[in-house]
Amino acid sequence: MTSPAFLHRRSPVFAGRAMASSSSPLVTRVGLRVLEQGGNAVDAAVAMAGMLALAEPMMSGLGGDTMVLVWSAKEQKVFGLNGSGRAPSGASLDRIGSVPVMPEHGAATITIPGAVDGWCALLERFGSRSLQQLWQPVIAYAREGYPVGESIAGFWDLGAALLGPGAPIQLGELLLADRSAPQPGQLMLLPQLAATIERVAREGRQGFYEGPVAEAIATTISAGGVPTTLEDVAAQQHRAEWVEPLSVGYRGREVLGMPPNCQGVVALHALGILDGLPLTSMDEAERLHHQIEAIRLGFELAIDVVGEPTPDMLEQVRQALSSAGLAAARSRITNRARLATRPQGANAGDTSYVCAVDPEGNAVSLMTSICGPFGSGLVASDTGVVLNNRGAQFSSQPGHPNALAPGHRPRHSILPAMVLREGLPEFLMGVIGGNAHPQGLTQILVNALDRGMNPQQSVDAPRFKLIMHSGEVHIDPQFSVEVGNELVARGHQLGDSYSFVSFQGAAQMLRIHRDASGQCTSLEAGVDHRLDGVALGF
Repeated sequence: MTSPAFLHRRSPVFAGRAMASSSSPLVTRVGLRVLEQGGNAVDAAVAMAGMLALAEPMMSGLGGDTMVLVWSAKEQKVFGLNGSGRAPSGASLDRIGSVPVMPEHGAATITIPGAVDGWCALLERFGSRSLQQLWQPVIAYAREGYPVGESIAGFWDLGAALLGPGAPIQLGELLLADRSAPQPGQLMLLPQLAATIERVAREGRQGFYEGPVAEAIATTISAGGVPTTLEDVAAQQHRAEWVEPLSVGYRGREVLGMPPNCQGVVALHALGILDGLPLTSMDEAERLHHQIEAIRLGFELAIDVVGEPTPDMLEQVRQALSSAGLAAARSRITNRARLATRPQGANAGDTSYVCAVDPEGNAVSLMTSICGPFGSGLVASDTGVVLNNRGAQFSSQPGHPNALAPGHRPRHSILPAMVLREGLPEFLMGVIGGNAHPQGLTQILVNALDRGMNPQQSVDAPRFKLIMHSGEVHIDPQFSVEVGNELVARGHQLGDSYSFVSFQGAAQMLRIHRDASGQCTSLEAGVDHRLDGVALGF
């Protein structure tokens, strides 16, 4: 195939036995070191997750959530882990008042963090190293300092600016003395966070969900007007949940995603619809039109149905992903755009993604997030832990399946992905940026399997983003004017072109190549040019 200029930005990274990948060179190096020292893919992923709390503090950290897909080489099976937190006992719509959407910042948006419990559960079941071993480099970087990446410095500055004068902001050591963000390459030391990470590394989940850290979390949320007890925080240690992944077929593969409360169903529904369409015979504008419409249908399903899971909800999702459900959805796509919108469909946010493969064949696709830039804008006292604003993704409408309620989990934007071929992992994938997650996943897989691109080309290629609450489509300026005009002619409402600020959809893709017997022959990774990341292996 003829390669457009954008495909030559960067070459894919190849390795033979093991690989770690993230959006930060420091994070990837921490994961690679674990693999080089004999740790497995789970160990590497948890080590990288801890390092993300330093490298990308506006996106992820101990105050957020995690969701994970794990391929166990021993059991020859994929396991899903939902480490998303629940609203505290004092949360209620009455405290929010009659508003069309949830607030974006403050105590009312905080759910009890689920990430630490999720990482501990992951290590207990599949790890070979202790948290104390894995997080020693993290503690050292936090105490001795680490250089801030260029793109991350931009997000750091953007995150602080987005909180604005009317939003709570207690970011302490994460901002400089003049309340500004660090510059690219500037050395950052986070001693308060270092002490908390060291406590959790030493004591495990009890060091976070009990004692001083738990007290700080409960006190901070309560002081913001949402009564939260120590029991609310402690109960979270029992809530990381092993779940059966959902799946859908695409081009002879099995694409796996997390079930509700995760909105992974958006990507699965879209891909299931597209699997019945001849994308390779379409020109670019026609292909984009069908992708946009399939993604729109996926979002309609997720926004209307997904929240704290119930048996009825899960059955609705299964029916939507069945052959009959996908065929019915596919029949709704015409040559004209359907301008269906959903006021509760914003789900903006920042996220961090890592993946790892070890020499034994174990594979991990892990995503973690504090939701929006710097989450709630609140730090749990002197712990250095930035508390999430995941509750902003609840619905504010009484009776909605995703309505805010004590003990409930919101419709969740983080969705790690994995693709199996003949029952074995072929792709590990993740795309950051709220509602950009499922849209990016859909597009990079189409790039790989329909357009013949390698992982680096797949993640670097121009993409679009559908904005569900307005119905607009934002397209990368690298698409031609003719493509944009054709989309308008089909009825699409084009918004501003992507920019560094509005894009927020950096992706990673790792492909496992195999011989006829199923043995791994090489690993190939692509890391999006839109962030500072790198993949490394041996």
